[in-house]
Amino acid sequence: MEIIAKFCPCNFEGELDEVKDRLGNLPNVEVIDDRCLNYCGQCLIQPYALINGENIIADTADELLEKILNYLSVPASV
Repeated sequence: MEIIAKFCPCNFEGELDEVKDRLGNLPNVEVIDDRCLNYCGQCLIQPYALINGENIIADTADELLEKILNYLSVPASV
């Protein structure tokens, strides 16, 4: 099953690059920058990503990566 990870390029610009890179290195994960994900208020406040349509939010980029990996049941060491 392919996993789609969508990010807004305006959401914490630059801070989510490592998250995107790490996810992009996982098998069956496609990382997409999508200009509008319809979470504009959240986009200004917290890092987030849509993983197969599921909104995953966190307080930091590192926490977001941890939550996404947990959601995908992938060990954090990957």
